[in-house]
Amino acid sequence: MSDTVEKNSLPAQDDNSRSLGLLLRALWKQRYLVIAVAALTTVMVTLWTMKQPKIYSAVTTVEFDPNPPRPLGRNVEDISSGLESYWSTREYYSTQFQVLQSQSLSEMVVRQLGLQHDADFLGVPPERRAQFRSRTITDTAGVLRGRIKVEPVKDSRLVQITVEDTSPRRAQLVANTIASVYIRQNLDKRMSTTVSALEWLGQQLDALRRQLSSSERALHDYRRQHNLLSTSFEERRDHVGNRISRLSEAVTESQTRRIGVSARVAELRRAATAADPLAVNAPELLASGPLQGLRSSYEGLMRERDGLAPRYGEGAQQMQAISGRMREVETAIRREVRNVLEAAESDLRAVRRTESELRSALAQAQQEGLELNLREIEYGQLLRERENNAKLYGIVLERTKETDLSKLMRVNNVRVLDEALLPGGPVRPRVPINIGIGLIAGLVLGLLLANIVVQSDRTMRSEDDIIDELKSTFLGLIPKIGGRSNNRYRYHYGYGAAKAESDEKPITNPDLVVHTHPNSVVAEACRVIRTNLLFMSADEPIKTIMVTSSDPREGKTTVAVSLAITLAQSGKRVLLVDTDLRRPRVHKVFGQRPVVGITSVLVNEATLDEAVEETDVTNLYMLPCGPIPPNPAELLHSQRFQALLDQLRSKFDRIVFDTPPVGAVTDALVIGPQLDGTILVTRARKTVRARARSVLNQLRSLGTRIAGVVLNDVDLAQDGNGSYYAYAGRYEYKAAPEPTSDSAA
Repeated sequence: MSDTVEKNSLPAQDDNSRSLGLLLRALWKQRYLVIAVAALTTVMVTLWTMKQPKIYSAVTTVEFDPNPPRPLGRNVEDISSGLESYWSTREYYSTQFQVLQSQSLSEMVVRQLGLQHDADFLGVPPERRAQFRSRTITDTAGVLRGRIKVEPVKDSRLVQITVEDTSPRRAQLVANTIASVYIRQNLDKRMSTTVSALEWLGQQLDALRRQLSSSERALHDYRRQHNLLSTSFEERRDHVGNRISRLSEAVTESQTRRIGVSARVAELRRAATAADPLAVNAPELLASGPLQGLRSSYEGLMRERDGLAPRYGEGAQQMQAISGRMREVETAIRREVRNVLEAAESDLRAVRRTESELRSALAQAQQEGLELNLREIEYGQLLRERENNAKLYGIVLERTKETDLSKLMRVNNVRVLDEALLPGGPVRPRVPINIGIGLIAGLVLGLLLANIVVQSDRTMRSEDDIIDELKSTFLGLIPKIGGRSNNRYRYHYGYGAAKAESDEKPITNPDLVVHTHPNSVVAEACRVIRTNLLFMSADEPIKTIMVTSSDPREGKTTVAVSLAITLAQSGKRVLLVDTDLRRPRVHKVFGQRPVVGITSVLVNEATLDEAVEETDVTNLYMLPCGPIPPNPAELLHSQRFQALLDQLRSKFDRIVFDTPPVGAVTDALVIGPQLDGTILVTRARKTVRARARSVLNQLRSLGTRIAGVVLNDVDLAQDGNGSYYAYAGRYEYKAAPEPTSDSAA
């Protein structure tokens, strides 16, 4: 790349030192303005000071006492202020300061002194006092409030009330009157608050007396209703507890007995159903004497039968007689067993009835205990209510007596420490101080005016601003599109009606004015920029160009489109790439709505051939933005973008990139170092020189090669740049193909 293209390796300039030096020299040139303004201001302040009336100041000192004397003892507390707990806070002092300066207090002072009839106090000029009529108390109080100043004395409970007036005696009188009125008002407020509190306490005392009487009657009725007059709840609770304990033991014993009787009955039932009468082994049956005799008889008959069986056989008469007696004995045994069983079952039924009755008695005792607990709770509630009412009644009664006593005392916590004295001299106007302030203010005002004159315009206006302020190459300027002054310059510098016939039609798309109005001053300006850009690096042509700006709405897209059109008109294949991935606008310029673009190519959703669009301009192609991505900077900093650049270089002769403003996002800072050159677009009367210089420094610090700066939207008549096209406008432009060598434009 040629040395005409700026490098990051150029030494940096001490811009701050140079700017300060320029400012000081400019201010020195305006020194007569500073002197004139300072002198005029001093004279005016002096004259104003001498015409001001003399103001006198009177000061009354008031003391606030947080612990006023209590003749009746410390237990009789103040009702109104609660000083011991509240005095230490700043809010109380602030409130009292506001009271001293309040409208109501001022009206009381005005009414007492009759200041509404005092023309001198109200500032009525002597020549108009003959027609003077009394003012309202409200208006006069407003005048008085403006002359009162309340200031606390540091680290003390003292407050100074300062009153300023044109009359020293009136200032003294008003200051002392304010203090006395405030002290009287404070005492009246305390007394009125005490009386109101006493009335409220009396109402509460009557209500609490009725509540206490009602709660005592309710407690008495409850005791009489539940027979609580002779015994206490503790005795009844012990009695019921003993009953529950005894009944629980009886139920346990009855349950044990029932289990034993049940087991005995079950054993007797098995014995009663046994087939062999001798198999009856229940202890209760073995203990029965008749049953044991029957068993012995049965056993004897069995032995007798067994002894006769071998002799007579089963069918003999003797054997049958023995069998008959055995059956009679067996029947008697079973009858005796049933009698014992019935007696045991009768005992079981009796035991069960006893257990059931004991359980019922236990449940009744437990229910009685629960009811006793409930009655105790209710009794406790009534008792606590009576006690609370009695306590509240006692407190209110005591407080009522104390308040009644405090009403008899007229103790005030505010007193006058020092009354105002007659002022010895005026406090205003302060002639030497005012004159000194006027001189200083005049110097400052003069310097400000001089600085405003110097600094009034810090925007870009001409080629000199770019060369001197930005230290950058000036590629050219673009006039205001559609401006009447531009048409005037076009005809003045040699454009005839025949040449400009195509330019007389209205401009419907300012971005395509180079294409639609090729004979316009704007088109000629863009061709000058093209020529300067292409010939500035003949050996190493600038093939990839980035167009950016410092801030939005400076015309970077218009410049990029116009430059791409002029390059295409020279016969080269030109691609216009919209890399403003946040607010793309290139596709709108050509009236297209492509669904794919550079973002689609970078994420492999489309090929380059699918994304590139043809335009109405010959040799000009467009690569739109495509879908707006969530991470523009990351896409432009990827390896995929580097590969895309190599692919574009192989397909097109010139590639123009429209990027976002450097001051808004970092996309241009990412793209710049990857391209051959960068054009910074500035807008006349809008772009601040310091802002543009900062952007250029930022680009250079990242290795971006700055091709130059374009001044856009220039009013040729107003900004004095009309002579820039004096020579170029004399020749008719013809679109000729660019030379085969890349070093030619």
